[in-house]
Amino acid sequence: MYLLYVDESGDPGQNGSDYLLLGAAALFEGKWPHVNNDIQALIRKYFPNAPHPDEIHLADLKQGRNVFASLSSADRTNMIADFCSTVSNLLTNEISLFTVIADKRWWFARNAGKTGDDLYAELFESLTSRFDLLLRRRFAEGSPNRGVIVADPHKQTLSQAIKQNHRVFQQHGHRWGSVRNIIETVFFLSSDESPGLQIADLCSYATWRLVNSDDDSIVSQISYAFDREPLTSRMKPGNWHGVTYLGDDSVLRTRINSVWPGAV
Repeated sequence: MYLLYVDESGDPGQNGSDYLLLGAAALFEGKWPHVNNDIQALIRKYFPNAPHPDEIHLADLKQGRNVFASLSSADRTNMIADFCSTVSNLLTNEISLFTVIADKRWWFARNAGKTGDDLYAELFESLTSRFDLLLRRRFAEGSPNRGVIVADPHKQTLSQAIKQNHRVFQQHGHRWGSVRNIIETVFFLSSDESPGLQIADLCSYATWRLVNSDDDSIVSQISYAFDREPLTSRMKPGNWHGVTYLGDDSVLRTRINSVWPGAV
């Protein structure tokens, strides 16, 4: 069983942020307790005394907000690097990361009359299909697994979009075919209770920094955890299934390809 934890950065409206992206982490169920222990140990390392955070929230950690304000800039940088190592040290059959990035200007221009809900639906459709592709690849490798999707209920717009579209894709498939391996309904957990959601937050925020601020300092540390066709594959060896860009900005495309060569 793989658990796909989903997070977002940006907003879906025609105004507001320039981009909306989903970040996700597919974590093998057997690694959950180990990753949880690693994250708790990491928090204790940098916060040996109270007060300490209940979770690692990357935006707060990067910018030194809330409880992370007590850390020096060097300690914050080191804590981010240690968290990235927790992810990058996992095997490819233990974790796979995904991101779907939408340039909202481009998307709304191509989809006149559609709303932010429609944008969410397209991003979630892409994410669902790529997660299902990972599960089908595991089956072909002799390791059949099913998948479930987990989100944070406090992210209400994202949660609602996932609930609205999840059952549709299960019953009717997506534009590329049927969904074969994603089961059950969507499960909701608070991020402070879920190491997987904290990794999804890392994935989302790291990609957001690349896209919105031309800062690859975080995402470059976890880039090879994004889902990829094995280099030994007969079809599209090394293809980055975990990275999708919906847009036409050549500068941003180059920026993405600098982290994941040939991804988009």
